[in-house]
Amino acid sequence: MKKNIIYNKVIIPAFVAVIGLLSSCSAFDGFLTVYPTNQITGEKFWEDKNDLENVLFACYRQMATEAFAERMIAWGELKSDNFDLATTSNENLVNLMTANLLPINSWFSWASFYKLIGYCNLTLAKGPEVLARDNSFTESDWLPIQAELVGMRALAYFYLVRAFRDVPFVIKSNDTSVGATDPVPQTASEAILSFLINDLEAIKDNGMTNYGNDADNHGRFTKNALYTLLADIYLWRAAKNSSPDSIAVYGEQWKNDYAKCVECCDYVINAMNYKMNEEGVKHYGKNDGYMPELPLMTMETRSTSYETYNSIFGDKNSHESIFEVQYGTNANANAAVDYFYGGWKNGSFNSGMIKRSMVFEEVSTDVVEAYDVSFYKSDYRLGSSFYYSTSQSGTTIPTSIVKYSAKSITVSSSASTRDDMTTRRCFTYNSYRNRDNIDANWIVYRASDPILMKAEALVAQGHLGGGFDLAHAVFLRSNPTMQATKDIRPGAYSQQDDMMDFIFRERQREFIGEGKRWFDLVRMAYQKGETSAMLNLLVRKFAGGANAVKAKMATMNSLFNPVYREEIKVNPALVQNPAWEDDRTSTRK
Repeated sequence: MKKNIIYNKVIIPAFVAVIGLLSSCSAFDGFLTVYPTNQITGEKFWEDKNDLENVLFACYRQMATEAFAERMIAWGELKSDNFDLATTSNENLVNLMTANLLPINSWFSWASFYKLIGYCNLTLAKGPEVLARDNSFTESDWLPIQAELVGMRALAYFYLVRAFRDVPFVIKSNDTSVGATDPVPQTASEAILSFLINDLEAIKDNGMTNYGNDADNHGRFTKNALYTLLADIYLWRAAKNSSPDSIAVYGEQWKNDYAKCVECCDYVINAMNYKMNEEGVKHYGKNDGYMPELPLMTMETRSTSYETYNSIFGDKNSHESIFEVQYGTNANANAAVDYFYGGWKNGSFNSGMIKRSMVFEEVSTDVVEAYDVSFYKSDYRLGSSFYYSTSQSGTTIPTSIVKYSAKSITVSSSASTRDDMTTRRCFTYNSYRNRDNIDANWIVYRASDPILMKAEALVAQGHLGGGFDLAHAVFLRSNPTMQATKDIRPGAYSQQDDMMDFIFRERQREFIGEGKRWFDLVRMAYQKGETSAMLNLLVRKFAGGANAVKAKMATMNSLFNPVYREEIKVNPALVQNPAWEDDRTSTRK
C-alpha cells in the first residue's frame, strides 16, 4: 500500500517523474559508474512493470538531453566538409572544426553516452527479476522492452565506435554498494561491432511494430528501427573489413556483411511500403511500373508546397520516419539545434554557431559533376538546407542552416524559377520555430537511410545498376522539375568508384545537417584503405592551411577522436589515441 501511495504522488506521469527522480540523484554519473541510491538501485523499486517502464522512459529522455544531442551533431558533422564556423566565440568548437583535436577539449566527453548505457544495462539486468515478481508482467511484455533497451545501448556504442573506434565496453550493471567500477580498458572496435550485431540479431524480431500512436511508433525502438540500426552496423563493419589489409585478417566477412545490410534494408523498405499502402499514402514507384516501390513520398512537379520537407521536418514523426528523438517546447526544447543551427528570433532568422562551408558556394549546372559542387541547380533541398532571405537574389547560396528550424516551406510557382533555384528568391518559410524554444525532433533514421544504405552495399558488391536506381530515386524526389534531357544516366558512372562517389554525394545532399557526413567520410576511408580521397573532399572547406590539415589527418588513427583527459583521470586503464597529443595544433588561415 505504501508503494502505491508513492506511485500516485511521485511516479505519475511516468515519463516526467522518473526524469526528475534520476536527475536529482547521482545514478550513473561519471565514467561507467553506478552510484547506489535508495530508489532505483534498491530491490524495493524493481517490483513491477511500472518500475521497469519508468527507467525505460528515462533511457529515451537521456538521448534528448543537451549533452547527448549536441554530441550526435558534433561527432557526426562538425569535422566534415559540410560546415564552417559562424562565430569563433567557443575555442573548443574552433579546435574541433579545424582539426586541432586536443584531449583537453570537453567536446570529447563521452559521459552522456555511458550514462545511457548504464541505464540500459541496469534495466536489462532487472527485467527478468521483475518478470519473476510481477504476475501481471509476462514474457511477451518483457521481450519488446528488452529489444528497445538492446537497441538504445547498441546505438550509443555505435556512436562511440564511430567517433573513438576502441572504447571501454561494459554490458553488466553495477548495482552494488561499492559505487564506482574497477578501471576498464578499451575494447577493440571489431569485438564491439561483432557483439552489437549478434545482440541485435537475437532480438530484432521482438521489436514492436505498432504502439498505436505516431510519437511512440517513431520515438521508440520499433522492429523497423532495430533492423535499420543493424543494417548501419553491418555497413560500417563491411567497409572496415573490405580493404586489402583487413581482408588479410578477416577474410571474406565483408561480403557477407554487405549482403546482410541489404537483407535488413529490404525488410525495412518492404515493411514501410506495406504500411504506406495500408494507409493510402502515395509513394515512389507505386503503380507506375518504373521502379520497385520505395517508401518515399512523391513530389508533384507543379506543386508549390515542399511536401516532403514539411512532413518530415515540420510536422515530425512522418510516414518516412523510422526513429526520432522526441522533443517538445520550453524545458523539453531541442537546445542542440538551437545552439548549432539557430532559428527565428523576433521574426528574423538568427544563425547559430555554425554555417554552411564554402563547398556549397556554387551550384551545378551539370548534374553529373563530381567534386566541385554538391547540389544541382533545381534541387529543392537547397531551400530546406540553407536559409534564403526575402531579398536573396543571384547565384550565391545563403550560409545559415535552416533545416529543422523551418516548419513549412513553399516554392515559387514559376516553372523557370523552380528549374533554377538560385536565379531569384524561390523559397518562402511560411511557419518556423523560434530560437530558445525549438521543438524539432532529432531524426536518427528515416526512409532515405535504408534506401541509400542498400544502394551503397549493392555498389560495393558490384551491382552498379541496382545501387544507381535507388540513389537516383532519392535524387529525383528532390528534383521534381528535372527535364528528361538533363537527367542523370547510369552510364555516367561506369566504374565502381565513380558510382560509389555518386552514392556518397547523394547521401551528403540528402542528410546535410543530420549528423552523418563525418561518419560517411570515415567509412569512405575504410573502404579505400587510406585517407587521401576523403581528405581531398574534407579540405575543400579550408581557404588556407589545407596541407597542414592533410598532414595531421593522414593516418586512420587520426580520423578518430582523442580520449578526453578527464576520462583518463577517472579510468587510468584507458590508453590515449596515439594520433593526438596535447601540444599538437594546426593554424587555420
